[in-house]
Amino acid sequence: MAEPQGAVAVTGRMQIDRHQVGQRIFRLTAAGALLFELAFVSVVLIALIIYVDAASFMRSITSPETVFSIKLTIITVTISTGLSMLLAVPAAYAMSVYRGRLSTVIDTLLDLPIVVPPVAAGLALLILFGYYLGDAMEAKGLFLPHTQAGIVVAQFFATMTYSVRSVKAAFDSISPRLPAVARTLGSNPWRAFRRVTLPLARNGIIAGTVLSWSRCLGLFGPVIMFCGATRFKTEILPTSIYLNVSVGQLGEAVTGTLILLIFAMLTLFVFKRLGAPGLLFW
Repeated sequence: MAEPQGAVAVTGRMQIDRHQVGQRIFRLTAAGALLFELAFVSVVLIALIIYVDAASFMRSITSPETVFSIKLTIITVTISTGLSMLLAVPAAYAMSVYRGRLSTVIDTLLDLPIVVPPVAAGLALLILFGYYLGDAMEAKGLFLPHTQAGIVVAQFFATMTYSVRSVKAAFDSISPRLPAVARTLGSNPWRAFRRVTLPLARNGIIAGTVLSWSRCLGLFGPVIMFCGATRFKTEILPTSIYLNVSVGQLGEAVTGTLILLIFAMLTLFVFKRLGAPGLLFW
């Protein structure tokens, strides 16, 4: 028996009302979640900024210890990033172009530094370069644990995967037909890579370099496990924050944190200007 037209109309209006209510609840939930996260981040940043006054901040940032940690941080991070990117370009190209039975195994091994706890990564480096290779390397003047050179090694180990993934994402975004066309026109693989693939991936490679540099900047776990935290020796900004907090010097610790935040904001600005936000996650 067919329903009366009036009942059908009422049922239709009720369904439309429920649909509109559901849409409104969904929009409010999404907006509320976004506003909460924005407010949380803003409150945390404001709390740091207002903790120290301008005079204390300038006094802390110009102290010999802070100047030393800033210089050592910039030097080690730049060297680590340079080494990472130097190896990342050919490694990422190989992963992007050549596929085989071991691709999954290779991907898994390269991703391990991302998922391994930072402290565990530092301990593994200490066991390798301190226990197994320590005596042999020390005899040749290459002892790494608790040295500034060791900071570079720890940063490189924790960052190289990010570099490879960043560059690989840039290579994967290039249509394989473009270098193939260059090959058909007489270019060898090296010339096609140098004249076609590399220029097209340039922005992605630069963005990956910026991202890797920023990643190195805040590393703490691997560095403190492998190199310790010795003032005026292995004191980079993250370890300087740790040392200052451990002795109750919160003002100096907040200053170091603000410096890291300034660096992070600058690198994010450059990264987003390059137009490669997809490289942030893999």
